[in-house]
This record gives sequence, C-alpha cells and structure tokens, in this order.
Amino acid sequence: MTTTHALLEQLRRTMRPVRTAARWIGAAALLTTAAACPKGDVGAPCNHGKTQPPESKLVTFPALTCNELLCVYADSDEAPKIDCTDAIACNTADPSVNRFECLIAQGQTSGKCQLKIEYVLERSMCSKKCSSDADCKDGGPTKKVVVENTKCQSGFTCARIQTLGEFCCDKLCVCRDDLDEASVKDIQDNCAMNTQQGCCTGLGMGETPGESCGRM
Repeated sequence: MTTTHALLEQLRRTMRPVRTAARWIGAAALLTTAAACPKGDVGAPCNHGKTQPPESKLVTFPALTCNELLCVYADSDEAPKIDCTDAIACNTADPSVNRFECLIAQGQTSGKCQLKIEYVLERSMCSKKCSSDADCKDGGPTKKVVVENTKCQSGFTCARIQTLGEFCCDKLCVCRDDLDEASVKDIQDNCAMNTQQGCCTGLGMGETPGESCGRM
C-alpha cells in the first residue's frame, strides 16, 4: 500500500465516527424540534366548574384544563317555554338529541324544561381567540391546533357567539356542529357595525364597549 493510500485509509477511519456522531446529532435535533412544537387543544373536553345549566351558549374563563383557559359551549338552542311532565316533551323539536330535561319541583305534577348540565359538559370544548378560520385548523406537523379524537365532527370555525360579558364580539374557535349559522351571521354583522346591543351599545353607567366592537 502506497503512502498516499495509507493516508486516505487513515482519514476514512478517522471520519467514520465523525459521520456517525453527526447522524446522531441530526436525529436528536429533529426530536428536540418536534418536542418543542406545542400541541393545541382546541376541541378537547372541558368543564365550566360549579355552574347551573345556562339557557344556551356559555364561555368560561379561566378554564384551567385548557391551554388558552377558554371553555366554550356553543349550542344556541334554548329549552322550550312549556309546562312538562317528562323530558320527551322538552325534546320534541329534536328527539335525536337529548338536550333538555323536565325539572319538576317537589309536590308539583308538572315542571319546566331546562338544558341538561350533562349535555353542556358533553358539548363543551377548549377554544382560543382567533382572527380567521385558519387559526382554528392544523397547519402541518409544526402547527397542531386541534386535539386528536375531538368530538367535533365538522371542524372548527372562527366565529363570534357572545353578545354579553367579557368575550362579547370576540372571535373564538368554535365547532361547526353546534353553530346556528343565522345567529352567528347576525352577531358578526352587529359587532362589525358597532351596533350589538349589550356589548357595543345600550351599556350601563361605567360600562365600556367590547374591545372587538366595530371590527370585522
């Protein structure tokens, strides 16, 4: 073996562990990058703490089980204003979904329909503020917004659902399954035009309009 060949062979032997180390460093970097990418939890189940069933939509903050501390129940259907003797009468409009129960006071033979807290919890999901539908969707391996195995079947949209309270006129990621499109459009239009009653106008003494009033 010539001197030149001997030097080349020695160089290859020297570089072999360097190449191996480089591969390990590259793999470790990929793992570190993947681990550093936070996973979103939009659509994860959440609860509203100790609360009575709302009439319809409910946004709770802070919800400690959610990354953005927002827990949303977006179904706008309200219990029928009728006297009832059982839950069947309360769910006549949509028998396929057991939303309401008949609450009968002790000593009475009939009662009033109200939203079931079990249904509220079943359809309550973690959310976050957004500016467009893209904020409520996954965007590749480094942008995981929606939790795996969410109960939401039709995906999430960026919508305004609140007309009162801290998050009135704010856009939130909401499951399309639960949305009343007509109601959402009305709120969107009123908030954008700065005319939403209870949030942008008709406020009491010392109350300030919602931050999102007048914004598209």
